Amino acid sequence: MAWVPLPHEADLFCNVYIDESSQTKHRYLVLGGLVVPLSHAAIFEADIIAARDPIIAPKRADGTPRIIKWEKANFYNLAAYKKVVDAFFTFETRHKLKLSKHVDINCVAVDLTKKDLKTTGEGNVETGFNKEIYFLCAPIIGGRFKKELFHIYLDRRTVSNETEMLRQAQNIMNFGVRKYGDKREWPYRRLQFEDPEKCQALQVVDIFIGALAYRLNGHYDKPEANKARKQLSDYILNRAKITNPFERSAYYRRRFVVVHRDGRKFILKR
Repeated sequence: MAWVPLPHEADLFCNVYIDESSQTKHRYLVLGGLVVPLSHAAIFEADIIAARDPIIAPKRADGTPRIIKWEKANFYNLAAYKKVVDAFFTFETRHKLKLSKHVDINCVAVDLTKKDLKTTGEGNVETGFNKEIYFLCAPIIGGRFKKELFHIYLDRRTVSNETEMLRQAQNIMNFGVRKYGDKREWPYRRLQFEDPEKCQALQVVDIFIGALAYRLNGHYDKPEANKARKQLSDYILNRAKITNPFERSAYYRRRFVVVHRDGRKFILKR
C-alpha cells in the first residue's frame, strides 16, 4: 500500500533531490537541492519527460534509460537542454502553484581551499561531505521552507554501512535544526538514496549545479572551454538572474539560489 501523509500534514510535505559536483578534482564543490512540493512531485517528473526532445528522450531505442547531465551537453543537444531548463523555470506558473509553494534549486558552493572536507570531517572526507549535506538541508532548505516537512533523496553513491549512515544523518538533521530555533516535529521524515536513471529531478539538479560549477571552477574562462556548455551556463545563470556566481544570492530570490561556504559568516533569516 502506498504511503499517505496524515491529513493535517498532507500539504506540508516536499521532496528534496540532492546531487553534487566533483568532491576532489576542483576548487569548488557544489551541492544542489531541488525542492518540489509532494503534491507536484509526480507532475514535475512527467513535465520534464514531456520537455525532452527526441534527441535526449528518456529512453534509448533499446529501452534503456538515457540520462541528461551537464557533461553530456553539446551543440547537437543544446536547444533540447534549454527546453528542459525552461520547463523548470516555468513550472510554477504553468501548473498554477499556490503563492506559498515553490520549486527551487538551493545550492551550497564550498571553497575547498578554505573548507577542506578532510579537516572539517576530523580526518574523514566522507564525514566532511556529510556535514555539507547537513548544512544544505538544515539551515538552508529548512530555513527557506519554514513550515514544510521533507523527504530527502540523495543521488546514489557508494558508502560504508549505508543504512546506519542514513539513519545517523537523518537524526543529526532533525536534532541539529533545533539550534536554529526550528519548532517543527521531526521535519526530515525520510532520507534515502535514489538512482538518477529513475529520477528526472536528480538529472535536472546535475545540469544546474554543473552550470554553476563550470563558472566557479574556471572552466568557462579557459581558451579550450566547450562553447555549448558556456552558452548553457550563461542561459541558466541569466534566467536565474545570477550576475555574479561568486556572491551569495539575495535572500528573496527563488528558483535557483547560491550560498557560499568559504569562511564568510552565515546568518539564517527566520
